[in-house]
Amino acid sequence: MKLAIDIVQSLLFPKLEKDASFDINQTNIAFWETFSTAFLDFEKDAKPVYAAIYSLELKDADKIISKLDTVYIFFIKELAENHVLGISSEAIDYLITSKNSTFEKEVHFFTDLQNAITKVERKRIKTELPNAFDKLSFQLSDDAIAIAITKKEREALKEKMNAWDKELVTSEEAPVYSVSAKKEPKVISLSWIKYAAAACIVLTAGIMYFKFNTDNNLVQPGDTNVVTAPVKNDTITTQIPSEALAEVATVTNNATVIESGMGVASNTIEITENNQKARMLSIVTAIEKYRQLLEKEFSENKVGVNSKVKELETKKNSLEKELALLKEREKQYVFDGKALVLYVSNTAKENTIVLYEETYYLKKDADYFKLTIATAPQLYKKISDTNLINNLDNILSENGK
Repeated sequence: MKLAIDIVQSLLFPKLEKDASFDINQTNIAFWETFSTAFLDFEKDAKPVYAAIYSLELKDADKIISKLDTVYIFFIKELAENHVLGISSEAIDYLITSKNSTFEKEVHFFTDLQNAITKVERKRIKTELPNAFDKLSFQLSDDAIAIAITKKEREALKEKMNAWDKELVTSEEAPVYSVSAKKEPKVISLSWIKYAAAACIVLTAGIMYFKFNTDNNLVQPGDTNVVTAPVKNDTITTQIPSEALAEVATVTNNATVIESGMGVASNTIEITENNQKARMLSIVTAIEKYRQLLEKEFSENKVGVNSKVKELETKKNSLEKELALLKEREKQYVFDGKALVLYVSNTAKENTIVLYEETYYLKKDADYFKLTIATAPQLYKKISDTNLINNLDNILSENGK
């Protein structure tokens, strides 16, 4: 379901984060898996999808729900396009098996579009390729191809070009493609494949020549060496816009320990709350930006993985690891008996420490949590025992809390 989840997140998350009550901790991987699975059957049964939205306790859940029809269409469109491009996933297999009518319609559309583009491009290439060769006169100067290949390979290529040039004939009986505006048309008797191969060589050399010739410090190759571009001072990082990440907001207060039978204890505990919400949201936004940049880079550079792609992937992976770490932290606390460190998305209105029967308890707003003294982070243990909760409430009441 990874493909479906990625698409749903990219479509829905920007809308969710606009809601004032949206809590990113509610949208863990389990939520996205459940939502994406239910969303595949949105046309048949929308109730599970609505229930998932309401579970987020948004300020205006109905506003999000009103946009789900549009989100669903884009969701299905992307899955259909991926299918036509040869990409497989569990979600796509399910849509095919369930015979989803919207999916089938979009698949037909993208298939027809792909066929139309292929047909038009073939016609255009067949029409323009001979003219392009005529303009080049089947001759390439050393300067034009020096950037792409060695001197030895240049000479071999030019010999091939000269040989092909001799195959050009002036005859009204040769019914191929006119490559000249003269009264007696020059025609090409070579096979389509031969010219297509030649076009690739010429086009590649021309592009590389243009690219490198715009550099002030053009480096020409020797007799046996392939040319290399001059090393620039700036790295690939300068070509990638840096993301603006929010900082973790830290609030530190001293809390007096409330102790059973003795009133207010003499010791205090330092409580530090690290609010990670803003940073987590900014990381999610940055990850989406890098995902879009990678998508654009792959669409423009079909062959190989360049240094820019590697840099983008490194940054994206680093942010994903940090986001996972921040989410993991919010399930834990650190308490050494003197200081308590909490990682949260919503700062509590009040934190209170109660010492009862030699055990520390944290009251965070309306909930109690047992605190374990340890050097390593500990998982939260919410108190559900009614009698224990009543005892803790009584201790606070006795001390005016």
